[in-house]
Amino acid sequence: MVEEGNPHHYFVATQDQNLSVKVKKKPGIPLMFIIQNTIVLDKPSPKTIAFVKAVESGQLVSVHEKESIKQLKQEQGLVKNPEQRRRKKKKRKKISGPNPLSCLKKKKKTEDTKSPASKKKRKRIRIRNRSTSKVLSEKQNAEG
Repeated sequence: MVEEGNPHHYFVATQDQNLSVKVKKKPGIPLMFIIQNTIVLDKPSPKTIAFVKAVESGQLVSVHEKESIKQLKQEQGLVKNPEQRRRKKKKRKKISGPNPLSCLKKKKKTEDTKSPASKKKRKRIRIRNRSTSKVLSEKQNAEG
């Protein structure tokens, strides 16, 4: 399944040493094995690391190649002038002052001077228990 590369990105899990050596020789094939009831993913083989570095260096474009690409674009008329390519300026937030509602003058509390009696608290009259009323009646009897 992985002889012609690994197009489907398969993982190979094996306990066989011979098979694991053969898999490590091919780049881009992850190898898994079991140690004490634990599945372990093996670190990338040196072939895989070298293959990745080769791919990365192939993707990078040298300075000479960039210049030749720019020159070819100019010849074909594909390069846009900076005048044609105007970017929209970002709108900046205007500096605003404080919140106008926070700057209002505080309202004065108006007091009604016509009815000062209505503002006084009424004193609560407490109704005494029967036992105290007996004591009062005894005092009245003793005085009278």
